[in-house]
Amino acid sequence: MSRPPFPAGWSSIPLNPRNLTLANTLPVGQSFLWRRHALQHKPEPGHDQPLEEFSRAIDDPPRVVCLRQSPHHLHFTAIHPNEASAELDQGNELTRKWLFDYFQLDTQPDLEKLYGQWRQRDPGLFGNVEVNERAVGVRVLRQDPWECLIAFITSTNNHIPRITSLLNRVSEAFSPPIITLEEHTYHLFPEPNSWPDKDLDPLLRGIGFGYRAPFIESTLQSLKNEFSTTPGAIQSGLLGWRDVDVGTVREKLIGLKGVGRKVADCVMLMSMDKPSLIPIDTHLAAIAARHPSFPARLRNKTMSKQIYDETQQFLLDRWGSMGGWCQAVMFAADLPAVKPKVVTKVVTASIKRVIHDDEKPPPLKRTRSATRRQTTGLTVRLKEEV
Repeated sequence: MSRPPFPAGWSSIPLNPRNLTLANTLPVGQSFLWRRHALQHKPEPGHDQPLEEFSRAIDDPPRVVCLRQSPHHLHFTAIHPNEASAELDQGNELTRKWLFDYFQLDTQPDLEKLYGQWRQRDPGLFGNVEVNERAVGVRVLRQDPWECLIAFITSTNNHIPRITSLLNRVSEAFSPPIITLEEHTYHLFPEPNSWPDKDLDPLLRGIGFGYRAPFIESTLQSLKNEFSTTPGAIQSGLLGWRDVDVGTVREKLIGLKGVGRKVADCVMLMSMDKPSLIPIDTHLAAIAARHPSFPARLRNKTMSKQIYDETQQFLLDRWGSMGGWCQAVMFAADLPAVKPKVVTKVVTASIKRVIHDDEKPPPLKRTRSATRRQTTGLTVRLKEEV
């Protein structure tokens, strides 16, 4: 299959990047199954010129959603595995409705207004932050709670590329392919009843989950005990927690193996309609410590329940009921600037010699640094900063 021609075959939503910037929202540690790639072919002249595309598989009905952003619009299309799926989606505008829900465009239509409120509420910290290009249009996603929970259990002592890789591997292992676009095959994130009932731990270890494998196995079993094993029961049960108070949901989540306070708060913020929650890690604690009113007794302390609670309350008092969204902006604004790349130019001077039939060349080695060309001669390397 292939994508429809852009922009004629795509739909669009009028949207200023200050109200949503895909590059500052999708690939920064909230959701991990979006595929991001640069566009190789320029769109038609005279139209806004998106430079990249984000795509992923979603369900109900199964389809692949593709997003591109221009200075004035969010462009989208959905590619379906069959006509029935396409008719259901297009007849009810399901993809458009999903986007408004996922990016919370209906509930929070004016992101710039929120930024202004945070400046007024917190002139000592947020008011002094430069909202740079990495912190414009940052939104908190409204994700599927099941996927979000497994993602943040996987995130423990992990980094974004590896989390992304693991979640894609488990999708490929437990969920059938739905569409292949330009040599990339898309899978839905597997629903709970698609995961094996037996020997899940070794299967996940084989995929690369390591010590997190028993956490996920135990969590899945606990949720089956909580909501039953009927297909769809776990997803419906987790969605129901959106209407339950924070304290009750936090207690239920922390009762799951591998879920601590931060993971629970991330899941509630990003999938369970708890926008005031501010997940605290060492990075956020360091940001909070820059506030002129931050208590000295909380500075440079090892994270504990008390430090977590008091730091979270300190920020909540200043950022208000949308504090979880504010921390997402603060986190993005605090990302380090892109450093100049060091390019290594390799100049090779070869000293020729005869290699006899019984003489074996040394084995080639791969390193994490730039690939080194091995020859039978002398190699001189010069570094040049650009």
